[in-house]
Amino acid sequence: MRQVLSACVIAKDEAENIRRWLACMQAVADEMIVVDTGSTDETREIACAAGARVYDFPWQGDFAAAKNFALSKARGHWVLFLDADEFFTEESRPRVRARLEALAPDPRVLGVLCPLVNIDADHGNRRMTSLLQVRLFRHVPRLRYQGRVHETLTLPEGRGLVLAPELTILHTGYSASVVRGKLRRNLALLQQRIAMQGPEPMDDRYFMDIYYGLGMYAEATRHANKLIAHSETSDVLRARAYETWVSCLMADQKAAKEVVACFEAARAACPQFAEFPLMQGLYAFERRDWLAAERLLTEGMALHASYRQDSADAVMDNAARLLPDVCWRLGCLRQLAGHLEEAAAFFREGLRRFHYHGALLRAFFDSLRQLGTDDAGIIAALETLYGQEDASFVAEALARHAGGGVYLFYARRAGRHGTPGLDFLAAGRSDAAAALAASRLEGIHQLVRRAMAQGAPAAAALQPLLPEERERRTNG
Repeated sequence: MRQVLSACVIAKDEAENIRRWLACMQAVADEMIVVDTGSTDETREIACAAGARVYDFPWQGDFAAAKNFALSKARGHWVLFLDADEFFTEESRPRVRARLEALAPDPRVLGVLCPLVNIDADHGNRRMTSLLQVRLFRHVPRLRYQGRVHETLTLPEGRGLVLAPELTILHTGYSASVVRGKLRRNLALLQQRIAMQGPEPMDDRYFMDIYYGLGMYAEATRHANKLIAHSETSDVLRARAYETWVSCLMADQKAAKEVVACFEAARAACPQFAEFPLMQGLYAFERRDWLAAERLLTEGMALHASYRQDSADAVMDNAARLLPDVCWRLGCLRQLAGHLEEAAAFFREGLRRFHYHGALLRAFFDSLRQLGTDDAGIIAALETLYGQEDASFVAEALARHAGGGVYLFYARRAGRHGTPGLDFLAAGRSDAAAALAASRLEGIHQLVRRAMAQGAPAAAALQPLLPEERERRTNG
């Protein structure tokens, strides 16, 4: 029997995200249920137009209540419950149905653990943290949500879950432009729930994340240390607590001795996690301790490479977010040692992992120049990393970097025109760029003198711009 899949979401003012959610669900699900909790934008209209069944549910400050209402409207054998700012990767979408049909005959399987990757949509979809989440599960009465905030699905302890590393979900909800508002909302809901019902075991984890995101590092550290000290904290959560603690120390610019001591404690307590030698290596690089940086970064890369790809460690890979910067710094170290081909290889690998890293792109460009690669060769190398849609980014990254013909190629591809000063600089003609700037400045001076002669109201404010006025004030 074909398994029917119901896609559910609760939404409020999600017009910016709901179209992408709907497009994703249309590709994988048999029905779409949207529970609107009080939108004042076009969320409901967009969902209705896409064929979703839309229901109203007055917001009660309780995420579990709203989600359980959505479950009551589902008709499928299975439920797919992604938030409005979550969606499957393009590669994952055709795999959802295959995984569902494979699991259906086994009644012991109640839910599927999917890797969820937080990405920053405001910075080129750069990867941030990763975790495992149950977003796909059987539609049975005993599976319901609980928790007013940070709601969780009530599953039998230790049973009924399978790992599906091929079903990757991307989440944009912690992007720079929206994260602080969401964290403040979650803090208020969490405090309200504790006042009404008392504390729960996972509260320290939520407070730690919220306070760190809000830049309240002393509070975040306090909750991180409570998690570390708790005997029942899992290895993954203990690693997350150490990572938050050391990140707080660095953000607060604490003494190097204190930061390094925290790193060493983290590595001793969590030796299987690659993020700690990688983070410590990056910290050593910033302190210009080149030998320690290379040793730690190399150690961390080897540890990361040892992750079993079918394991939870590989799926919940929080070291992956560091790899573009790690490749950048290892490339810089190879450059310092005179190993230019190795440096270029590291820079290329970093860009492969994250295209939109301007400093890394410039480092790759410089390494190819040092190897004697001409403009055509550099463009050919960049074409393996960037498409037509990336031309503006490449041009911007190289605009003030003597990019020469490479800059001009991408500037023209991006449709950039009318920037002769940048073109001169890119071509290495700083003399021509300076002459152009001088002529334009003289034109501005002429306009100011004319305005003063005509008694323009704003002329007095512009007078200090004139070179003769600056000279008079200096000599006077």
